[in-house]
Amino acid sequence: MSFSRLRLRTLSAARLRTSAWTIPGLLGLASVVALLSLDVRTATLLRNTLLLSVATCAISLPIGTLLAWLLVRTDLPGRKAALVLFGVMLFVPLYLQAAAWQAAFGVQGWLTTAYDGPVWLEGWTGAVWVHAMAALPWVVLIVGAGFWLVEPELEEQALLDGSPGQVFRHVTVPGALAAIGVAALWVIIVTAGEMTVTDLFVVRTYAEEVYTRAEVVQPDDPPLSLAHGVILTTWLVLAGLLLVARLVPRHRPVTTARRFVFPLGWRRWPIALLVGLGLLLVLGVPLASLAYKAGIVVTQVDGVRLRSWSLGKCLEMIGGGPVRYGREFGWSLLIGGLAAIAATAVAVVLAWLARRGRRSAAVVLAAVAVCLAVPGPIVGVAVIWLLNRPELPPLVWLYDQSILAPWLALTLRALAPATLVMWHALATVPQEMLDGAAVDGAGPAARLWRIAVPCRLWALALAWLVAMAVALGDLAASVLVLPPGMDTLSRHIFGLLHYGVEDRVAGICLAQVALFAAVAAGVVWLGHRRGKE
Repeated sequence: MSFSRLRLRTLSAARLRTSAWTIPGLLGLASVVALLSLDVRTATLLRNTLLLSVATCAISLPIGTLLAWLLVRTDLPGRKAALVLFGVMLFVPLYLQAAAWQAAFGVQGWLTTAYDGPVWLEGWTGAVWVHAMAALPWVVLIVGAGFWLVEPELEEQALLDGSPGQVFRHVTVPGALAAIGVAALWVIIVTAGEMTVTDLFVVRTYAEEVYTRAEVVQPDDPPLSLAHGVILTTWLVLAGLLLVARLVPRHRPVTTARRFVFPLGWRRWPIALLVGLGLLLVLGVPLASLAYKAGIVVTQVDGVRLRSWSLGKCLEMIGGGPVRYGREFGWSLLIGGLAAIAATAVAVVLAWLARRGRRSAAVVLAAVAVCLAVPGPIVGVAVIWLLNRPELPPLVWLYDQSILAPWLALTLRALAPATLVMWHALATVPQEMLDGAAVDGAGPAARLWRIAVPCRLWALALAWLVAMAVALGDLAASVLVLPPGMDTLSRHIFGLLHYGVEDRVAGICLAQVALFAAVAAGVVWLGHRRGKE
């Protein structure tokens, strides 16, 4: 190769490296300038958002990483059942988890009222704890996948020269560091973009402030800084790009070798007892608190109010919840189902485009990252800006009198997880089968709908179930765009939670938990079927 060509390639590589840092560099410079111009209120909002995300990650990441290793790579008794329970917890919405914890340790929780003790969950303590408990199953499953994907050949080679403890420290943990980083990014992005818990516990974050301003606008309120919100959202989107880039399918051969199971020895049963107590705390205490609230009966004897618990009343509250709130149930199922259908259909197209090459995959990756990382209240505000156009009366009528606005918001929220599911599914369709169809004259659309999708119908159903769970559980985006006279179960329960968790609210919460458990069971069944295939 001549010197001129070598120099040209060197310069091109240098320019490529420079361009890769252009956007983060410019964004960093803009962030520094924005930080220097921060007013006190906006600085407090951004600081609270950062503190809440970091505190949530600091609690959920170490505990979840340890649990992931114990449940995936050791001989711990009952590890499969524990993994299934954590999988079910993924589909329980954040507002239901907040309601469950408030039923025990909130202002009107049974523990607080029974013993006249201090309120354990309020303010920052309540917001951080509920977010950390909601993030724990995500950390367990993401990091658990990272531990499972560590090459067993490397561990077997290391076992020839060292003990299992040395293999764990020098091979297994370094191999799972990328998954631990993905879990940390996930927790930070999801926590920073939510306002459900912070609104309940009166913790002011940027997402919560956007929701409050959009919901109730006071004339004397100072304007919210748009530039700082754009910079915060852009950083979240960049983190989402990095996160999604780690989650997309990799074109590498999957090993069939058995993973090394780390023996716990005499510690098996003591650790199993500790893990069981942890599951009882994370899952059992909130659900038991809701059940107690739903079945509590207050009787007055000689002027003294006595509290007792009735199983019959508890079952009546749970069974009567869907009837009592049938209208809200109907709107939730209608809007959520249509949003899941739309998100799944778009996800199929995006996943198919991602197979066409790096440029198409980069565009799809960016779209998924934006849908994943943009805070929910900002999605709602964007939908309002898009549809609430007085110069277009038909659009305004659709905005005020139809389900278009909440359907669009929920579709955007459900699009990212549905696309990731279909991306992984369609990436495994054999290229030889598609090439044979192309030789026979099938175009791209025919190869997708006649070849690829029929081969992955289980993934299509799985993507729809995941999108349905996200749409039914979303509150941050849909709460701002529901038209008058239309109410979903999530917004109705969210409004009632501000007045405490009483028997009817606890009953409908338990009924909704049962609904999401059924959705999760469907997802687990489809995932098990995929594993058999």
